[in-house]
Amino acid sequence: MSSPFPGMDPYLERSDRWGGVHSRLIAVIGEALASRVAPRFFVDSEDYVYILGREDPGRSFIRPDISVVEAAGGGGLSSARARIAAPMLLEMPEWLEIHAPYLKIIDTRDRQVVTTIEVLSPINKVPGSSGQREFLRKREHVLSSTSHWLEIDLLRAGTRPPAIPPHDGYNAMLHRARIHDRLEGWFASLRQPLPTIAVPLTAPFEDVPLDLQEAVDTVYTRYRYDAAIDYDEEPPLPGFSPADAAWVRERIAAWRGASGS
Repeated sequence: MSSPFPGMDPYLERSDRWGGVHSRLIAVIGEALASRVAPRFFVDSEDYVYILGREDPGRSFIRPDISVVEAAGGGGLSSARARIAAPMLLEMPEWLEIHAPYLKIIDTRDRQVVTTIEVLSPINKVPGSSGQREFLRKREHVLSSTSHWLEIDLLRAGTRPPAIPPHDGYNAMLHRARIHDRLEGWFASLRQPLPTIAVPLTAPFEDVPLDLQEAVDTVYTRYRYDAAIDYDEEPPLPGFSPADAAWVRERIAAWRGASGS
C-alpha cells in the first residue's frame, strides 16, 4: 500500500528507522540508474565509514551494540532483594563504527568516478559530530576533483550548509565538476511530491533523470512500511506548523479510510 503522503513520508525520518530506509533507498536509486547509464557507465555502491566516540553528539542517533563485562554477584543482598536474579553488567562500546553506503557512477573506459551520489543520514547533519565533519571533508575533496557531486537530503532535522537557502522541507543539490561558483538545487515542501532531478555524466552524454518520488515510493511499497509504521505515534522532529500538523492528520485519516483500517 502507498504512503499517506504525496511526497516524502515524514515518519520515515525517524532516526531508528532511517538506517534501513537509507540503505534501501541507495539500492533503489542504483537500480533506477544502472540501465539508463549502461553500457558506457556503471553504477557502484561503496560504504563510507564514520567513527563516533562516546562524547560524539551523533551517537544519540545510533543504537550501539553492547558487550558483556561480567556477571554481577549476588552477595550482600537483603532478604527482600534476594529473589532478584543477578544481572549481567553491560558496557557501551567506546567507539562506534558506522557504515553508510553511497553511490558512484564510473566510466567503464578509464574507471574514473564520474559522479558521486550521497543520501544524507542524521549523523551528517549534527553540528560538531565526526559524522558531519567527515562528510564535509569528503564533499570538499570531491568538489575539488573532476567528479560531479549530487547530495540528496530527505531529512528535515539537522543543519544544512550555508550555501543552501533556509527551508523546512527537502532538497537535492548538484555541484557540477569544474564549476566552482554555482550549485543547482531542487526543493520540495512536506506537501509536495519530490522532484525529478538531474544526474550528470560526462560530455557528450546528457544528464540522466532521477525521479526521487518514485524511488521513495518504491522503498515504501516494496518493504511494506505501511505495516511497520504506527501513524498514531508522534512524527519525528522538528515539529510541524499548526497548519501542517492538521494537514498531516487529515492525510493519515483519509489514508486509513481508503484502506479500511
